[in-house]
Amino acid sequence: MTDQRTGSRIFKVAADERGIAFMTVMILTLMTGVLGVAALTMTGLENSMAGAVRMVEEGTHAAESCVGTAVRIINVGIEDRTLPGVVAPLGPVPALNAAFLGQEISGAMTHRNSTDVAVGAGNAPNLTMNVNNYVINGDIDFLYSKQKAGDNLGDTEGLSINSFYRVDCTAANATTGATSRVVVVFDCLQKTGEGCTKRTGI
Repeated sequence: MTDQRTGSRIFKVAADERGIAFMTVMILTLMTGVLGVAALTMTGLENSMAGAVRMVEEGTHAAESCVGTAVRIINVGIEDRTLPGVVAPLGPVPALNAAFLGQEISGAMTHRNSTDVAVGAGNAPNLTMNVNNYVINGDIDFLYSKQKAGDNLGDTEGLSINSFYRVDCTAANATTGATSRVVVVFDCLQKTGEGCTKRTGI
């Protein structure tokens, strides 16, 4: 169509095509914003997951340190049921529980497979520790004993006894509420001085 007065062409834009450029820019802006928010959310989620994994690892390491301490206590208790050097305030064994634990480690019949627990209702931990932000309670239970395979039965002085103990340690972080638990069974030789070895596959 040509304007009769000026001779220039006039282009008509259909009414339904108005604002298309504006809408395109708005949609692109919205999409960019959504992608940005998604990226920030993923970054925050990854940080949270990394923090949770770190907390679990710290709790597990704290509980495992209790296991190592429990093995030392077992070895001391095998030698002397009064547990010299490991009773509070010098060591992690609460003074009120030392006599009971000494009898339990020695395998006294009245203390075998004791129902005492380190955490929960009626808890009476055999050892307590603090590692970083974790409070750790441990329980040592005498399970059973048997004669070592291959011993000469005629030599009663040279017989070795395998005693089996369960060590149950729980580490709790009071600030975060995170807990980690490690349960291990040890086979300890009573007479040969070879110490305790961790049992696997139990």
